[in-house]
Amino acid sequence: MSGLTRGTVSSLVDELIRDSLVKEIGTGTSAMGRKPIMLQLNGGAGVIVGVDLGVNYILIILADLRAQVLARKRLSIRPDMGEKRIIEAMLDGIADIVVSAPATPRGLLGVGVGVPGLVETGHGVLKFAPNLRWKNVPLRDILQDRFDVPVYVDNEANVGALGEKWFGAGQGIRHMVYLSVGIGLGAGIVLNGELYRGATGYAGELGHFTIDPDGPVCGCGNRGCWETFASELATLRRAREAVERGEAAILRELLETKCRQAGTRDTSAATAGDSGFGADSAGATGAEDEADIARQCATANDISGDMGAVSAWLSVSLVVEACERGDPAAQRVLRETGRYLGIGIAGLVNAFNPEVLIIGNTIGQCGRWVLDEAAKEMQARGLSQLVRGVRIVPAMLGSDACAIGGVSLVLSDFLSLPRITF
Repeated sequence: MSGLTRGTVSSLVDELIRDSLVKEIGTGTSAMGRKPIMLQLNGGAGVIVGVDLGVNYILIILADLRAQVLARKRLSIRPDMGEKRIIEAMLDGIADIVVSAPATPRGLLGVGVGVPGLVETGHGVLKFAPNLRWKNVPLRDILQDRFDVPVYVDNEANVGALGEKWFGAGQGIRHMVYLSVGIGLGAGIVLNGELYRGATGYAGELGHFTIDPDGPVCGCGNRGCWETFASELATLRRAREAVERGEAAILRELLETKCRQAGTRDTSAATAGDSGFGADSAGATGAEDEADIARQCATANDISGDMGAVSAWLSVSLVVEACERGDPAAQRVLRETGRYLGIGIAGLVNAFNPEVLIIGNTIGQCGRWVLDEAAKEMQARGLSQLVRGVRIVPAMLGSDACAIGGVSLVLSDFLSLPRITF
């Protein structure tokens, strides 16, 4: 019990109602005496912006205090656009979505951002993002200068874990690992209901432990990191190689179809202006790239002429579609990703003893083609006493996990809840 008197509770509730944070929703049932008045958090008291800054996309959502999505905006980016242009696009995207916000008593309450790298959370500084090639970027200060509201910046896997813990597949789970498996691979680790940050706050960079010391070069400068085998980029590399070897007939046909469609459509919209940003899904290239690829496709009968250029159309979703259509080579590609994912997961289970592993970002949307193989590998390689009963599930929030987690960062502080404690 709280130890508060009935009068104190009543005064606090009255204050919350006056502040538009709580509203009455009717009367409840009671076996005896006066029926209680039921209260609910007023989702319409204000709005929050959550941002998922990826390597090749920016997802921006506008949500209410109950994390109900009111609007969303998705932009395609490329790391070679540079830090300044990408940040400008993010700032403009946030401004655009805030303009569309409904009128609320408290207006914009804050912005929460998940980023793919090491973050000094106390100051909101992105210290190192290998796949973006950024160092020491004061994101919190940049955003606060523009919008004059509280801003929270954290690693995207930590933020995704928070989103899933509050509103997704991690609800009610006290020991879990959220794996964000996209261009890179990172983890948000929740132990005993709290996000584990480690001695210096950078825990969770599990994509950079070594699987093969002689393996592919990673963006961090090392060789054979886990993410060079189990990530979206690794999956696309294997898929491209299968197509080039002539093994993935259905996938090749899907690519040729996309190529023909690109070659025949009017590309004027893609080439208009010089911003280089497109409003496409994760994995898509910028408008300038799409126009260039389309022009090359227009001069080719199939993809054999310039596989390097046209393979930009290759995406994990296309590989999944080929799997669903019965392409054995595409199925092998995703099983291989699942195998390497499961190898790493077995080590995580041995180390952290979680109840659930939640797979988010692009690879999490591959479903059974990846997750079944990952579970099989985990069971084969993990200690039997630890892997027994452990579940591997896709993120319930899907591609919104990180952005919703950004909303949760703001809510956690605004509602004065213990930060990331459940």
